[in-house]
Amino acid sequence: MTTTVRAGASAAVAGPERGDGIDHGTPRGYRQHHAKGVPYCGRCRKANRDEKRSYNEAKRASAAQQSWNRGKVGTPSEPRLRPTGRECPDAACGTAATEPQASAHLVVVAVDGSREPARWYCAGPCAAYGQALAEIRTLPVVDRA
Repeated sequence: MTTTVRAGASAAVAGPERGDGIDHGTPRGYRQHHAKGVPYCGRCRKANRDEKRSYNEAKRASAAQQSWNRGKVGTPSEPRLRPTGRECPDAACGTAATEPQASAHLVVVAVDGSREPARWYCAGPCAAYGQALAEIRTLPVVDRA
C-alpha cells in the first residue's frame, strides 16, 4: 500500500485510497490511520474532531444535567409512543401531551419529578399503565458501570 504525497504537501492532505482497509469518515477510520501509520485523510480528521467535541460537551455538563439526562446535551429527541401492554384501538393513546387532545375520552397522565413526559391515555387500564410507568420513572437511576 502506497500513499502519494506531493512534495511540499503535509501528510494531512493525503487522500484516502480504495481498498486500504480503513473506514474513512469515521472515528474508527481515524484510529485505523494511526494504527497503520497512514497519514490522516480530511474525512477521518473531521469525524474524530466531531466525536471529541461531542465527548467534551457531555463532560462539561453540570452535575445537575448529568444526573438528569446522564450527561447528554443538545435538544432532546421527540418521545416515542409507549405501548400499553395490550392492544388499544385508539391510535392517539400514549401520545405526548405536547399535542392537543385527539379524542374527548383521553386523559393526561403526568407525575411531578418523573423522567416520563406527560402523555394522553384512554381512561381506565391505559391510564393506569401510564400512571404506573410515570411513577416508576421517578425512582433514581442507578448506573451499573
